[in-house]
Amino acid sequence: MMKKIKRSKKEFDYIFGKPRLEIAGGECLVDGLKSVVEYSDTKISVSLGSQIIVFNGFDLKINSFTKEGAIIEGNITYMEFLS
Repeated sequence: MMKKIKRSKKEFDYIFGKPRLEIAGGECLVDGLKSVVEYSDTKISVSLGSQIIVFNGFDLKINSFTKEGAIIEGNITYMEFLS
């Protein structure tokens, strides 16, 4: 006999204009992006104004880039948050 698993639904508030990260699979959506600081296939650094996020890995690329944000793709092995 299989038991049903009850999942709780958590709602997350998004504050417009504030940085936001969403990670799914080999992609990371970065909202609130101010600029790209460093770009290579092993390291991408982006500025969110008061903070810098460094993506490390391999086969990294920026798939989409708009004034609202970017989508970083590839094999992200770890991220650093610098102030």
